[in-house]
Amino acid sequence: MAFLRLDDFTVPGFGLVASLVLPFKDEDASGDTSSTSVAGKGTKAKKLDVTTNIRFADERDLRALTRMAEAKTGGDGRVYTVTNRTANATGMRQVRFTGELTVTEQEDRRCWRISFSLLEHISVPERAEARQQPKPEQTPQNSGTSVAPPPESVADRQNTADKPRELSAMEKALKMLDTLIGDYDSGQNSKTGNA
Repeated sequence: MAFLRLDDFTVPGFGLVASLVLPFKDEDASGDTSSTSVAGKGTKAKKLDVTTNIRFADERDLRALTRMAEAKTGGDGRVYTVTNRTANATGMRQVRFTGELTVTEQEDRRCWRISFSLLEHISVPERAEARQQPKPEQTPQNSGTSVAPPPESVADRQNTADKPRELSAMEKALKMLDTLIGDYDSGQNSKTGNA
């Protein structure tokens, strides 16, 4: 016996039948040739088509099912967690009513035949696409012309020449070493001159 629950609401009636449709969007890629090639455009959301029967005596059940179909959340159709063998076996977890709910009187059986469709909310392919890494954004290339710094004036060069440049630690050490070697050499030369 088929069973269908939407959140904590069990779809009423008897003879419930659920059939699932999984649409693949393809586009003819043959052009003007007789080729059978197609271009795949992705897997779309699954749709669960449901039919059930509710006795005339159980009018309240029909009213409750209609209220479920009409329920809104933030202006959109309410999303339900679905419990059904066929839906769950194909990975369908959340659904919303789509298309139309049809109620047809069956006088000979003293019941209403109800049919409606449930569309998958956030399909498996949609979740997979959301998990993919976003593509890195391209940084725009500036094609503008480069601007040379303004030429240094003669006054700027003279001011720079007048100011002594501060030496780095390495340059200070080398200068000290040079001075010591110079003092040593001049000391040696003076000794040689005296001899």
